[in-house]
Amino acid sequence: MRYLLPLGILILAGATVQTSAAIFGKCKFDTETMAFAGNSSEQASCLLRKVKILGNVDAAPAQLPPNLAGFIGKPVDISKAKLQHEISAQGLTEAGLGGSLDAPVSRGNSNNPHAPFARYFVIHDTSSPNFGNVAQFPADIDTSNQVNRLDGFKSASNAKAHIFLNRRGEIYVGHDFGVPWRATKLELQIGTLARGMFLHIENVQPRRKHPSQPDGNAPTPGFSQAQYDRLALLYLVASMRAQSGLVPAFHAAIDQGLSDGHDDPQNFSLEDFDAAFGRLLASVK
Repeated sequence: MRYLLPLGILILAGATVQTSAAIFGKCKFDTETMAFAGNSSEQASCLLRKVKILGNVDAAPAQLPPNLAGFIGKPVDISKAKLQHEISAQGLTEAGLGGSLDAPVSRGNSNNPHAPFARYFVIHDTSSPNFGNVAQFPADIDTSNQVNRLDGFKSASNAKAHIFLNRRGEIYVGHDFGVPWRATKLELQIGTLARGMFLHIENVQPRRKHPSQPDGNAPTPGFSQAQYDRLALLYLVASMRAQSGLVPAFHAAIDQGLSDGHDDPQNFSLEDFDAAFGRLLASVK
């Protein structure tokens, strides 16, 4: 979530750009097709390449783990009633997971009725709070109030993402998944056409100072089990509303090749996310 320019300037710049028939980023987002290059699995393999320290993204495509590989880009055949039961069993509500399962996700071009529905489930990290020069992270980062407070992300109308997810598995909904929003450099450069094609999930992750970057060091493991479990549920909820398995994507991979890119999510385990998703699928079948 590290913004290298004031967000207001980025939003103003993005709002004035109207671009069509152009290609953006290393994974080649095409404003004519409103998609990255390749089929859904190939897009995911590009967009889920491991993000290393200081935002260096692996060159080789990611190997999709089995549960995601069998879901991405395919019609969602999960019973809505079973998913609703699972949500209730976890003590949650549809509203607390980004909105009603009966409502669609956003469409591109700021919810233009002729534009495609959202296709991308973007995984970010907050890169905060910053512990500065401490030698190591506190042992209680998965539970402490200092790390896991969500108050600072709350806004009545201008939250920076659709969902904020802390390390205890608690959620703040910044925007319903039906609201078109932008939170990457790529979307801001493209302009209105891209607004609504991406759903944004910010995961709380503290940072420490790195010699080359004030917040360059992330904890290992990067995220908690509670985060992976909730992220899997959010992914299934959003995909059901989209009626197709969304393409998961890392923020840094989306913005790779663009100036002033990002370095998140750091130390994300695709295998742990896939395992959490597999357990969820088993519970709603």
